[in-house]
Amino acid sequence: MKTRRIPETGAHRALTEREVPMAVAPAAPKVDPLLGAQLGEFIIQERIGAGGMGVVYRAEHPIIGKQAAIKVLRAELMSPEQAQRLLVEARSVNAIRHPGILDIFNFGSLPDGRPYVVMELLQGQSLAAVLRAKGQLDVGTAVWMLDQILSPLGAAHRAGVVHRDLKPANVFMAERPDAAPMLKLVDFGIAKVLQSSEGLTNADGSVLGTPDYMAPEQVRGGAVGPATDLYALGVMAFQMLTGARPFQGDNVQVLFAHVEQAPPPPSSKVEGIPPVLDALVLQLLEKAPAKRPASAEEVRQRLKALSLERPPDALSPSVAVEPKREEPTSPTAPRPPGLAVRRKVAPVAAAAVAGVALLGTGLWWMTRPEEAPPKLEQRLPMPVPPVVKAPDPVVLPAPDPVVKAEPEPEPEAIEEEAPETEAKTGLPPLPLTTASEKKLARRLSGLFKQLRARAKDVDEEGALRGKLIHQYRAAADATKEAERARIHVALDGIEKELTQRIALHDTPPVVVVPEMPKVPPLVLPSLPTLPRANVSEQRLAQRLDKLVAELRKRTKGQDFAPELTKQLVDIYRSAANAATATQRMEVNQALDAWQERLTARFPR
Repeated sequence: MKTRRIPETGAHRALTEREVPMAVAPAAPKVDPLLGAQLGEFIIQERIGAGGMGVVYRAEHPIIGKQAAIKVLRAELMSPEQAQRLLVEARSVNAIRHPGILDIFNFGSLPDGRPYVVMELLQGQSLAAVLRAKGQLDVGTAVWMLDQILSPLGAAHRAGVVHRDLKPANVFMAERPDAAPMLKLVDFGIAKVLQSSEGLTNADGSVLGTPDYMAPEQVRGGAVGPATDLYALGVMAFQMLTGARPFQGDNVQVLFAHVEQAPPPPSSKVEGIPPVLDALVLQLLEKAPAKRPASAEEVRQRLKALSLERPPDALSPSVAVEPKREEPTSPTAPRPPGLAVRRKVAPVAAAAVAGVALLGTGLWWMTRPEEAPPKLEQRLPMPVPPVVKAPDPVVLPAPDPVVKAEPEPEPEAIEEEAPETEAKTGLPPLPLTTASEKKLARRLSGLFKQLRARAKDVDEEGALRGKLIHQYRAAADATKEAERARIHVALDGIEKELTQRIALHDTPPVVVVPEMPKVPPLVLPSLPTLPRANVSEQRLAQRLDKLVAELRKRTKGQDFAPELTKQLVDIYRSAANAATATQRMEVNQALDAWQERLTARFPR
């Protein structure tokens, strides 16, 4: 099944034809006003994808039929920063001009001000999808893919562009007719042009990038360069060879690991990785940028030295497909398929061998039995694993020991324990020379203690902790009073947010008691005078008076049961008109039934 791949700033993935309706068709779809509209030279045909930053459409040139992808910024994300990201992506791509980078050939704005870019329409799947499907790749495939990535990456670095968000989701395996697939780099939306002094960060000042592939200098918010992309490539190489990234956990744990934790060798996870490739991946994952390879081209040359034959040669569509012929081989040493025979044969010997081969082929063709021609199996061209030469083991030099100078105790030393000391997390110690430095350290210590005490209540995701660690690192590097003043301002915001979260957590929920409907007071109409001439009439009158008082008592003077009140008034009037013993007996029977209803309705 063919897939359409439209690069989207942020996370990329291939949208299949089955997934597109599910992703873009809600229960009650609305007509997209851009469908059928003309943007530049292209007419929008259909909406094929949507991401966190924009919506992607398939468009077509009305005259020559050329198809393209158009990405339009979402209306709710309209801001100078987001428009700048689209413009940076377009400028960066055109500054590089490499076939291994997604081509962007137009930029414009809609009448409502939303910017858009016009780019080539790809078919295939992202490297992230390949890794999800296959998990671990063999050494040959991984080396071939890394070579395909390093070529455009080196061109970008030579043009002065750093990608800054290199990851499998931003590497796309584009299908080509009658040719091997080609890897393309996409999403230069947060790329940085080295010659420019302008940086691009989030509105809150946080660093852009993906935590799983961020270099240590990128995590610290420091300067980025080509070595930053090489570190991300090292994480990707580790993932290709082992099926997992070197550091696991939530975002905060992974960010800490990138800065402080040494990665394991890929060979400790999977067997069969050559020592030279093992050492190269570990060098790409060095914490210090200066210890990584000098350039993408150097990495590429070291990868080429691993193989005897480049995989793309075996994938070339120009090579004719012929039935394999059996060649004489030693029974104890079979020749691997696809291995090139590196021998120099004299011209005369070569001609003789060719003549014998033609003669044998002719005889076989005349005497061959009749049979159906073999069916050619169509397969998606994939890289063929190269034959890896196992060199002598390389012993990595032991790193120089890091000696940390312990500060001497001072009379005005901070009484509180330093926040997140190097003994706990490996963070650098804070300077405690001046009164300003001590004040900042005391404040950081107090905020760390307060956050640790309430972390489960107000910071389970670790967002506040990450912000506080970022300011801690800034305080460790601060040398001027103005820098410490800016850190105090940032801590004011963190302290305010922490206080609000604690107050929100500790405030008991407001219990809303529903207001009871108002009940009118119990008001009896004017009752007639009851006869009391004989003992029977007196007893009936006394009983009625008691039941009236019982009604007031059980209803607490409110008219909760107007039907009972009306029945008692009717019985009272019947008693006033009762003249015979039989009539008074009927009144007493009615009172018995009424009293049962009163007791059932208002039990004591």
